Amino acid sequence: MPKSQAVTKTMQGNKAKDSKPELLLRKALWKAGVRGYRLHSKDLPGKPDLVFTAKKLVVFVHGCYWHSCPICAIARPRHNASYWNEKLAGNTRRDVLNAERLAELGWRVHTVWECQTKSSMEEAVLQIQRLIATSS
Repeated sequence: MPKSQAVTKTMQGNKAKDSKPELLLRKALWKAGVRGYRLHSKDLPGKPDLVFTAKKLVVFVHGCYWHSCPICAIARPRHNASYWNEKLAGNTRRDVLNAERLAELGWRVHTVWECQTKSSMEEAVLQIQRLIATSS
């Protein structure tokens, strides 16, 4: 459990879909002329943020804190550390399991990290364009 009501309120304010990094990526993809994706498919493991059905490609936009980004390695909270360590480790395990399930179903899985949407959006868009250009 979070230590205070303020922390609880802040955590509850985090969105599962249509987050700021996701919206920024979608805007950048649109500007680059990338179309033809569906949003948050409930039929697929993990409800991917972007689904390019014709290319069998899914894109997850992961928040660095919530999904334990390997790029920026954000520090975990010191208060109630055991709770947060288990919570964040569980998120990571679920991400891996969803990616494995999707791969078994024949989908290619790509992850864009929140920090990438801030520091290298052009590269994130190029990576997705390359994946779309390659056949599944």
